[in-house]
Amino acid sequence: QVVFALCVLARAVAVCRERQTMAGGCATFCAIMAAVAVPLMLFFGYLCSNNSPMIEIPPSNKHDAGKGCYMAAFFYALTFVFAYSSMSKSAKAREVDPKRTQLLHTS
Repeated sequence: QVVFALCVLARAVAVCRERQTMAGGCATFCAIMAAVAVPLMLFFGYLCSNNSPMIEIPPSNKHDAGKGCYMAAFFYALTFVFAYSSMSKSAKAREVDPKRTQLLHTS
């Protein structure tokens, strides 16, 4: 039973590490997508706000569409900040403190 418990514990630790790695990858993906989306939404908002013919929607809807694009850019910026901070936290968690490892090796 002890061997079985150790195997279950080892598997749980491995799954936890996989999830942390996947979470870091997800945060990276979200940060990249948001970094691309913010300027794109700002550009679309600018085009709509100036009644550009490059955006093919009725002129009466362009002002509201521009507002929607600006709001989307704002929320993508929030997403970028959250994802980037999540990436920074996971990177700090993976760092090894040299002082602590020295203490472990000398004990």
